[in-house]
Amino acid sequence: MARVALAGGREASYEVIGRGRPALMFPGGPGFAAAYMRGDAMLFADRLQSFLIDPHGSGASTPPKHPADYSPEGHARFYDEVRQALRLESPVVFGHSFGATTALTYAALFPGHVERCVAVAAFGIGTEVDASGGGEASAEMEANLARHADSPWYAEARPVMDGWTERILATDDPAEMERMMSTVLPFYMAHPDRPDVAAELAEFRRHLKADLAAGKAWEGGLYQGIDLRPLLGRIACPTLVVAGELDFISGAAQARPIASAIRQARLVVIPDCGHSPVIEARAAYRAAVLDFLPV
Repeated sequence: MARVALAGGREASYEVIGRGRPALMFPGGPGFAAAYMRGDAMLFADRLQSFLIDPHGSGASTPPKHPADYSPEGHARFYDEVRQALRLESPVVFGHSFGATTALTYAALFPGHVERCVAVAAFGIGTEVDASGGGEASAEMEANLARHADSPWYAEARPVMDGWTERILATDDPAEMERMMSTVLPFYMAHPDRPDVAAELAEFRRHLKADLAAGKAWEGGLYQGIDLRPLLGRIACPTLVVAGELDFISGAAQARPIASAIRQARLVVIPDCGHSPVIEARAAYRAAVLDFLPV
């Protein structure tokens, strides 16, 4: 991993994969290191030179001074500091899950420094906001969780998922967040018991490192009250919004209002796919992104 110096004695860790147009790649979580984006970076390595940047507080990146900076806006400001330090003028911003939420926020806050935005499995409407609008995203979540009710791992994983917020806020052990995430990982896939998918989940577990402070900030109110829609009208660049049809947390009910609020947005919903198209739908995912990127 390389490191770059930031103001105030801080630093950010990152690695570079591929060649072509520069792209800032943002991982999910919040609180996960950028290493889990290697699969995405490798998939597009012939078209993008991807800078996989550890969020502040993850990897060797300096934690923020204030928990509020674990918000999408705080992450976006951190990543723009890194962009400037790396002397990248107008990269593609590319994020997955919370990283996609951050990529959209970045494109809104720094429109003059983004060529294009790719948001994969973005989350834009919190549970409280969704409930006030009819609860479509919550209904989609429950339906996609319940799909797995007959799976052998469901009885252990469902209570962890249902008690996620309370358990994160109650623990002071980062390893507990990692154990919890390991337990609920199958929910993020449409077909977690398929041998190739199971192998990828096992690999993810081996490299899983979490920043508990980020998790606590997210579960302490950011998750419930987030509403990206007021920001999205400020995005000036072409934007690709990708969602898995069977993604329980960032499916079509999340993706549609995001795409409809952006002037130059293209929405792609991948059939029979969960939260990680790079694992479950590589060919369709690659085709959608390459069709969007300029030649």
